[in-house]
Amino acid sequence: MNVAGPAAILIRAGDMDGAMEKTDSHLEASLEGLNDRVNELESAGASADLMEAYVNRGCVLSMLGYRTSALDDLESAAGIASGLPSSEVDPGTFVKIHTAIASIIMDQGGDPVEEYMLAATRLKPLHPGSAHFDKRSAVRMCSIAAEDLMDSDYPDCAVQYLEKGMELASGTDPWSQNRLLDLLIQSAEAADAMNDVRGAVDRCSQAIEIGSELIEKGLLEDVEQLVSALVLRASSESDLGLNENSAIDLEAAVNILEGMLENHRLPDTEVLMTLHHDLAGALMKVGKVGLFPRILPDPSILSGFLSRNDWASLAFVHNIHISGL
Repeated sequence: MNVAGPAAILIRAGDMDGAMEKTDSHLEASLEGLNDRVNELESAGASADLMEAYVNRGCVLSMLGYRTSALDDLESAAGIASGLPSSEVDPGTFVKIHTAIASIIMDQGGDPVEEYMLAATRLKPLHPGSAHFDKRSAVRMCSIAAEDLMDSDYPDCAVQYLEKGMELASGTDPWSQNRLLDLLIQSAEAADAMNDVRGAVDRCSQAIEIGSELIEKGLLEDVEQLVSALVLRASSESDLGLNENSAIDLEAAVNILEGMLENHRLPDTEVLMTLHHDLAGALMKVGKVGLFPRILPDPSILSGFLSRNDWASLAFVHNIHISGL
């Protein structure tokens, strides 16, 4: 019996728990110091230094899960910022205050759009090196803000965050290219939500080009992101009546997922079966039934994911026989 594998997994899990405990311990220690700093500065009245202390403590409180207290600190910081000349409030501090408030409101089930739009008024001058942000955290903030806004049915408001994120993610290094891919897909989803179908196709095409280059170099972090871009472009192409192109993109997406399945790297086989079904419909639209013969995964593995009619459709298009249909 080989115990090396399971033992290694247990050790790694233990290390992870330990790392989380150390992180919480570090945050608690930081909170103590910030409490002292806030108390010291509060006695002197409102100031830019107190504003920064409120922001820092609010962010630590939020990370520790004390969201109500975090919101109090962040709103106090916002109040001080509103009373200072804009030249005395770093764009990073202003954006951090209002995106952090928006994120907490979102977590509490509220509408974050007002705070995100307030933050966006100082988004343009934000750059790596602004207070509270480096390149990676700024790109991550833009992506999260856009996701929250789209989830709240404000895709038009998400656009400026996506554009800023793509500006910040410019670069040829793998991290930047992978983030640009993610942001382009988000941008395509926003365009689709605003009925800008051609815009969605354009953004997807850019994402697919980047994803294809990364996968060839073995640098693509999430292969399913490339699949997402192909599927979204296929849907938009279908809306535009470009059914041949749509079928080609779905074929490419299926090929990628089948490669992942063969290498035991596909966690959700239902996605593959759904795409097989979509491909079936796309091929029937262009009258090319049977043009691309497919080999489906063993139906016994995937039974239950699709209805009898779905299986029948797949069997017809791919020219195979499935017992019982």
